[in-house]
Amino acid sequence: MNSVAAGRSARPLYQVFLELVIRIDAVQRHRPKATDEYASGFFDAGRLLGELEDYRWALDEPELLSRRGVYFLGVIDARGFTPFKEKEISPAMQTAWDAAVAAWKEFVGALGNGEYIATATHPATGKRHELDPAEWLRTGLVLDVRNGDLIEGSYDRPGDERTVRWSAIVVEAAIQQRKLGAIDWDAEWSEDVARRQQGRLPNKKAYTRELEARIKERYGVTSVDGGDLRRFKAALYRDDLVRPRKK
Repeated sequence: MNSVAAGRSARPLYQVFLELVIRIDAVQRHRPKATDEYASGFFDAGRLLGELEDYRWALDEPELLSRRGVYFLGVIDARGFTPFKEKEISPAMQTAWDAAVAAWKEFVGALGNGEYIATATHPATGKRHELDPAEWLRTGLVLDVRNGDLIEGSYDRPGDERTVRWSAIVVEAAIQQRKLGAIDWDAEWSEDVARRQQGRLPNKKAYTRELEARIKERYGVTSVDGGDLRRFKAALYRDDLVRPRKK
């Protein structure tokens, strides 16, 4: 990995995480019925449930309840002390979490296959490097999404050893580095899902023409498969979380 400076279009990882994982309709639509304690922190900022400020999402399988200090989290009432991890999660909160995890896996997968370019600071040298996509395929890593730190080690209980591999991560879509003629459907999907969340999509009749024209200009192609356009539009307008793929 060569030492580099972050590109002009790069954004803090936390901004992209919120945009693609938390502030999506599939998650936010369940907020009114999620009455769980600390739920607002999750819907506002991607914070795990629990008393501690915890924004650490495992790359392999994130957990909704904070794993830091888990043995000390709980409530005291007439029945005595009840560990927080034993409390029931509301159906709305669970559904929102499942949607966030699906979007999270899509995001991590996009980092791992090079759809997003990540640049980070090495803690020991202070130099910035473009990360090899394989970095996101390692097991046992945790991402502090708020601080942009990629951490190796366990958070199962206080005192476990862990090491910050990379810090201050910023990301940018790799679309501008792809060759003309190679359509990046995942990048187009992420862009228009964001527009959907903001209510900025055109009406369905106008969308196909707009998407086709945009792809031709962006990728230098002279034609776009009509079936691809129809599948893409149908999934987008029915609020699918994942873009359709050819079978």
